[in-house]
Amino acid sequence: MSERVDGYWVGGYTQPGDGGVRLLDPAAGGAPVVVRTADPSFLLASPGLPGLLYAVDEGGRAVVAIRGTAVLARVATAGDSPCHLALVDGGRLLLAACYGDGVVSAHRIDEHGLPAAGAALPAPDPAPTGPHPAQDGPHAHCCLEVDGLLLVADLGTDRVLLYRPDGDGFAFDGAVALPPGTGPRDLLPLPGGGVLVLGEHDARVHVLDVAERRVRASVPTTADPAPGDQAAGMTRTGDRLTVGLRGSDRIAVLRLGEDGVPVPVASAPTGGTWPRHHAVDGDRLLVANERSGTITALPLLSDGALGSAAGVAAVPAPTFLLAAHEGAAR
Repeated sequence: MSERVDGYWVGGYTQPGDGGVRLLDPAAGGAPVVVRTADPSFLLASPGLPGLLYAVDEGGRAVVAIRGTAVLARVATAGDSPCHLALVDGGRLLLAACYGDGVVSAHRIDEHGLPAAGAALPAPDPAPTGPHPAQDGPHAHCCLEVDGLLLVADLGTDRVLLYRPDGDGFAFDGAVALPPGTGPRDLLPLPGGGVLVLGEHDARVHVLDVAERRVRASVPTTADPAPGDQAAGMTRTGDRLTVGLRGSDRIAVLRLGEDGVPVPVASAPTGGTWPRHHAVDGDRLLVANERSGTITALPLLSDGALGSAAGVAAVPAPTFLLAAHEGAAR
């Protein structure tokens, strides 16, 4: 079980001239804006520089560096609609996965932790897009550095792209194909090796063998799949895996076997609409429900199931939760 956290940074979508990164007090229920910045739909803390936080501006083709209540830097990305950030190369390079056009934008980090303007990683070999209507082109959605390789989930082409280090950058090194219509969205490393790939459009979890460059298992997120569900958000605590399901508005709970293959255990309504992201907070799960504009909490029960949801705070269009001790100084 994780520790209970006093506060969470909340990212989300904003209205023109209004909103930004918020600080949620789960006990009091308030979530005031701490720093104004547009569309901070994904947040990332600097592990080497305490007090420094990175955010995307998904609608503005930019990434920003934040400390306290101030934006320290705002730089352009090489692609459209950045939606995910990852620090790689020992924290010397910030990668922004750009959903709009599939570009991965690489930003060198200076000694103060501030990013430079982005340069695109080499384009992968072209591939057909998936059959889902939303798969209308390449859509980079997540980056992960593992086993000496960089992995990029391309939701549009149903592939996990592979890049190897090459001088000061990366070179494209092939791809692992997933079943058509998967829509690979999120990547999560397993402690014993391998990577979990969450399919947005098929609402399944795929187990990727990175060394062999193949998918060795694919399982549904629940024993009772709902037509039209879209998966978003994946969190692991020990052998428990939780996945958000937009459409049926549930959190699915799976148990990881010794072989790393998850098995569906239970599911429960989030108490909101369109769960976008969630985080384990002690003995409960906090859920950011984008379309209902709410943060809710579900008790984590001893048998692995989830209890009934309760409201925590009203927040406009929340999309991301980050424990405050991982980010900017309070």
